Amino acid sequence: MGKILGTFVLTIILFTTVNAQTLNLYDVRKDFNKGVKDEDLCKKYLQTLQAKAKTPLEKGYEAAFHMFMAKHTSNPFKKMGYFKDGKKMLESQIKTEPNNIELRFIRLCIQYHIPDFLGYKSNIEEDKSFLVSNLYKLEDDKTKDIIYNYLKGANMYKQSELALLAR
Repeated sequence: MGKILGTFVLTIILFTTVNAQTLNLYDVRKDFNKGVKDEDLCKKYLQTLQAKAKTPLEKGYEAAFHMFMAKHTSNPFKKMGYFKDGKKMLESQIKTEPNNIELRFIRLCIQYHIPDFLGYKSNIEEDKSFLVSNLYKLEDDKTKDIIYNYLKGANMYKQSELALLAR
């Protein structure tokens, strides 16, 4: 009887812990660029996003962390699976909300940094231009700062374009 009660209590604790993981989009944004380098962080966010993502934006970040997982596996089939599944998810969210600034930012970052042989580079100039024209419209200043600082540090824009992004 003691083993059954112990197992029951452990199950309740684990269930509570998993459900207690809340989706804090600010933290996801802040740690976005770390997901490629930090496997534990990537897994943490992917797990949380898979369980909690509801909006196209949240699902876009889920797609990105899905693609980041390709960097954390040595199996070439799993690598390609993570990448293809994440790409499909991201493109689906962008199709749902083509004018979503953050979704376009996510796609730009991924396309800009992945290897050419993956063949997922066709929207770089389009997304760069879109962000130059629209980042200033983002109402959330914290998010705007995160995106701007990332883009500035990524060296993908000329100084004149950075000035427009900063407005």
